[in-house]
Amino acid sequence: MKRSVQLSTRVVAADHVGNRDVVAWAALESRAIEPNAYLSPHFVIPAARYLTPAQAPLIFFVERVAAGERELVGVGVFTQAAATKRTPVRRLVGYRSRHSFLSGLLLDRGYAAQALEALLEFVRKSLPQCKAIEIPLAFDDGPFAGPGGIAGRACTHAPKISEVEPRAILVVTDCSEHLLDKKLAARFGDIDRRLRRLRERGAVAWRWHREAGIPVEAVEAFLSLEHKGWKGDEGSSLRSCPEDEAFFREAVSGFASEGRALFTEVTLDGVPIASICNFIAGKVGFGFKTAFDPAFRLNSPGLINELEFMRHASTEFGDIEYFDSGAGPKSYINELWLARRRVATIRIPTGWVGASSLAIADWAAQLKGYARTRCKSIAAIRALAMTKVNTCPSLNTHEAET
Repeated sequence: MKRSVQLSTRVVAADHVGNRDVVAWAALESRAIEPNAYLSPHFVIPAARYLTPAQAPLIFFVERVAAGERELVGVGVFTQAAATKRTPVRRLVGYRSRHSFLSGLLLDRGYAAQALEALLEFVRKSLPQCKAIEIPLAFDDGPFAGPGGIAGRACTHAPKISEVEPRAILVVTDCSEHLLDKKLAARFGDIDRRLRRLRERGAVAWRWHREAGIPVEAVEAFLSLEHKGWKGDEGSSLRSCPEDEAFFREAVSGFASEGRALFTEVTLDGVPIASICNFIAGKVGFGFKTAFDPAFRLNSPGLINELEFMRHASTEFGDIEYFDSGAGPKSYINELWLARRRVATIRIPTGWVGASSLAIADWAAQLKGYARTRCKSIAAIRALAMTKVNTCPSLNTHEAET
């Protein structure tokens, strides 16, 4: 039965969010139907401050009002975008910095549908120029956008889903000896051989930091290792840009203050030679970035770190249901993390104008794709026909006689 509640929505620029809102926002993460560390205030606020200072995202707070008290039940983080050929309406777009690997909404599991309805109603009335909400790189197979999910039930107009691709995840309960010794035996056998060779160079250990906070030395080691590798050579490491490094330090500090940052390291004689940084929201871990010392490339310390992480996941991180890799389809992690979820772009119309425009755009895109496929097929048939003509003996003889 649908719960009757009074909800209100307000908007605050990311650089004007107060401490009280930060506390309520962080608390909502553990109640969200889809936990998302990239929507945490510990991620969004430093990202807005250091990575996108010229365009502070808007934070939409949806609150339940009862007996004069307010309880946060929904958060959306957006920027405004002009119409394009693919999306021919002005819209709100889920915020993504250059270090964001997932977007979405934070909706309290007890009020998810009502919070989404309240958000859409607020956009219709207060931002009438925005005809849709676009959420790039969001899971489309869960309680929000999956079959029978909140988006389909709470929205008057059906969401449009496109640009679907698989995302590797690590289900913690799957990290059993069966997985490691059977399904991944060949891959891990190779990594174990590299580990044995690395042990010939000194004492090798694997360790992690979480509950007691993240030591300053672990943060420094990560930044140094990442900068030593190809990212440093290309100028894309966190340390290559002062703003990126400042963002990282503040994000790690924020998550660590609540026991929600997780670093794992491989050390050689006590010195880190590989490191992984993860953030945690609710019961979900999010793989943020990896780093290793290129001087030990032949020993694959980064892969050794992943192997040990998987070996210890079920015993040391049992409070986490799964880890989102944040990786693309071509990442090496797909060979190790065998479970999959789907990420996609989700477009939610706020009214009939947006719905009609998006439907026409989808139809045009499908027609264009059909035409492109047909043209390729015709071109292939013509090429095959010309090949047969050029290799026909009788025709070649005739041409020679002529």
